[in-house]
Amino acid sequence: MKRRSELPDREALRERIIGLGERSVHKSYYPELQERMSDLERFRALLDQSHDAIFLIDAVSGVVVDASRSAWEQSGFTRSAVVGAYFLDLIVPADRGRIYALMDSSAREKKMPGPLVTSLLKSTGDSIPVEITLKLVRFSGNLYAVAVARDITERQEAERNLRIKESALESSTDGILILDLEGQIIYANRAAGEIFGCASPGALTGRAFQAFLTDPDGALSILRPLAHGPSLHAEFPGQRLDGSVFDLFISGSRVKDEKDHLLCLMLICRDISDQKAVEEMKRRAYEQLERNIEQFAVLGDHIRNPLQGIVGLAAMMDDPAAGQILRLSYLIDDIITRLDRGWVDSENVRQFLRRRENFGR
Repeated sequence: MKRRSELPDREALRERIIGLGERSVHKSYYPELQERMSDLERFRALLDQSHDAIFLIDAVSGVVVDASRSAWEQSGFTRSAVVGAYFLDLIVPADRGRIYALMDSSAREKKMPGPLVTSLLKSTGDSIPVEITLKLVRFSGNLYAVAVARDITERQEAERNLRIKESALESSTDGILILDLEGQIIYANRAAGEIFGCASPGALTGRAFQAFLTDPDGALSILRPLAHGPSLHAEFPGQRLDGSVFDLFISGSRVKDEKDHLLCLMLICRDISDQKAVEEMKRRAYEQLERNIEQFAVLGDHIRNPLQGIVGLAAMMDDPAAGQILRLSYLIDDIITRLDRGWVDSENVRQFLRRRENFGR
């Protein structure tokens, strides 16, 4: 009797195993399996669309157990060459020791480091600069590291260009100031610090530019034109931190973004005190030259007029000394004639210097 009562149970179990009946094992679990497989395929397709190279690494052995499509397409290797390889073998040799030490200590402490900058090898022998973010995950009882490597080639190139521009600004012999739209200094190079008497250019940042002009309203005469025009070139009386005054030449321009919005103002500053002093010396020298030339002309007339009287008197004298007087008079007249020629030459020099000076200005 007992054996009979077991038969329905055995039949029901058989039907469930071979897929028959409403409570079949296949009918219960297969749809769920299909759904999970579909989710996995969608997730895999999503990862393969990423431009970042994603590696799933066994945290114990360091072997790559899976990788996104970008991981092998960027490097030029095949998928089989990446999956199954030691992750450190995909990194340039110079960085392997450093990366291994970080990953080893992080795995023991169960805490991954911040972004790592290194380079991944390519099949051609070249390398790709990348920034790697590591995270630990655990599933199915195993510990894995997920490494996301982002290509930073363009970023490094942009940083390099930025450093070149910064170096160019810092090495300029002209002072360079960048002001915000309110007239506050937000950047100053080394030369600007020297011009305004600062030990460090950082001492200028955060200050109002008008503090470095003897006339506070002078800043408005700079900012207003630049608010409406592309550039400005003018001289102003500047003032250093110690209060000393100097002659300041400013060339200003506007800085805009790609949408033509005004971002800030850039001023190129130059201490022209020495230049102004030289110009003043030249002006005085030219004035003295003009006075000397005029004196030459007057002096010639002052000598020639009485000399003509002496020659006339000597011609009427019946004396042996008269011949000597006439000879000396003619000699003096010859000297005066040469002075006249020198006056003409000096006048030509003066006119030439005037033209040159006006051209230089």
